[in-house]
Amino acid sequence: MKLRPANTDDLVPMFDIHRSVFRSHIDELWGWNEDWQRGNFASECAAADTSVVEIDGDIAGYIQILEREDEIYVQNIAISADAQGKGIGTMLLKSLQSRAETLKVPLRLEVFRSNKPAQRLYERLGFGNVGETRTHIELSWTGSHFSSRG
Repeated sequence: MKLRPANTDDLVPMFDIHRSVFRSHIDELWGWNEDWQRGNFASECAAADTSVVEIDGDIAGYIQILEREDEIYVQNIAISADAQGKGIGTMLLKSLQSRAETLKVPLRLEVFRSNKPAQRLYERLGFGNVGETRTHIELSWTGSHFSSRG
């Protein structure tokens, strides 16, 4: 597995993964609009630190991070169906947990309420529920650094 910064040539295969991973959830919640999704996806890629996951030279997923002064926010993480269940998401998130620990900031993300497999992954990695919306569960991981803050 290799993680590298995304480039414009990666947008189409990354969007294909985005569609395959998230479409069923979005269809269920508010309906999929292909044009809007493409535009929004391109905007999110431009606004976030976006990296692709490669396996044997093929794009197997992507992750979008917004690193702020007071938190690291996982805007999106998507692993293709063929590459799921191989520990890729766990490895990416554990790396971000290490970074958050070093920076002494929380690691935050949101997950679709209907995405039970992702929820189980986040729970296993120590994320806690900090809020809910109609469509998402808001999660945060704070590590051990908060216990020593005064």
